[in-house]
Amino acid sequence: MTLLKYVIILLVLSIAGHVNAQSLLKNIELLEKNSDDVAIRILIRKNFKKKLTVKEWFEIRKILVRRPKVGFDAIAAWDRQLSLKATVLEKESDTVFRFLEKADEMALNKDFEKSFEMYQRAAKYLRTSNKGRIPKGNQQIYLNILHQMARTLYAQKRFRESMDVYTWIPPVYPQIRQVLFEKMWAAFRAGKYDMALGAIASQQSGFFSEFLHPESYLLKIYIFKRLCRKKDLAFTIEAIKQYLASLKNGKFNYLEWAKSDLYYMSLAQLVESSNNNSKAQLQLVSQKERDEEIKRVTDSLKIRFKAYRPTLQAQLERVYGYASLALSNDQEFLKPLSDLPEAKILEKKGFELWPAGDAEEWLDEIGSHVYIGSSQCKTENMPAPPPETTNQ
Repeated sequence: MTLLKYVIILLVLSIAGHVNAQSLLKNIELLEKNSDDVAIRILIRKNFKKKLTVKEWFEIRKILVRRPKVGFDAIAAWDRQLSLKATVLEKESDTVFRFLEKADEMALNKDFEKSFEMYQRAAKYLRTSNKGRIPKGNQQIYLNILHQMARTLYAQKRFRESMDVYTWIPPVYPQIRQVLFEKMWAAFRAGKYDMALGAIASQQSGFFSEFLHPESYLLKIYIFKRLCRKKDLAFTIEAIKQYLASLKNGKFNYLEWAKSDLYYMSLAQLVESSNNNSKAQLQLVSQKERDEEIKRVTDSLKIRFKAYRPTLQAQLERVYGYASLALSNDQEFLKPLSDLPEAKILEKKGFELWPAGDAEEWLDEIGSHVYIGSSQCKTENMPAPPPETTNQ
């Protein structure tokens, strides 16, 4: 429940480069025109302790936001760059983080109601101090605060409210797939199976890896079993088998794992990118420096994947075991459901209808889908209603 700290994962801080502030900005602008993300990343690292004007700092930050393949960790690092020391921006940032530190502490002590209120105060402060709007420079921290608000509502078992707050978080958030995963559970706990399956569909967008978190498969199995949707259930179980096979034969590797969310995906894209660098670009950043940076990023991703892989395999094997039980004909295993909310009700709420079997491909559509497949349970399989009571 603690706030995601914007930490520097891969950027190794070093002494400032030998270029002045003005030429640094011009050099980064040149590299941006050539989509040279690796070189931008290297210059950011080399000039972390370079004193710039606030305006120059902002211009470079805008470039980093426009070029996510530089790495979201680079943006986090730049937000701690030396040029912000003793500025109004740093003071405002310190005020927000004081709110967040208190909220984190309350969450750790399981005082989720007060923690939510403190996160909410931080969000309001960001808005009121900027005349009711969130500047682009503060967008990621604001979205992270919304993320924590949704989590604390979930911890209070206020599942529908939690689900609503998760819906406020747009796809540009680096942890959007994690948000969809948590929204899935909030919807499920709120009894909104249609929206839970819709959140799973968004997790399966072609924008991400085709493979889901094991718990997402678990929830699909549970709901499809209750809806008596045998074909969907069988398809889901086959997907788990393929996932396990890909994990064991190496098809699911560190790059595929990195596509599980935008944060690491940006680094995977950096590793996979290739540029025909001009002489001017190589004068700014040598080929040797580029190769070393790619190796640094690659090694970091491999280490993280290697540490996570055994846990992932164990979770998938447990889910597959549960799936085998779900295929049984034991009607007591899970009580069937007769139906889901009508499509007309969903349309009134502004949700996009998502037929079973479809999945969206575009980032700006992620999170907007709702499952509208109907129950296929036969009437005779439904549990008997409770006996009526009469007043004597």
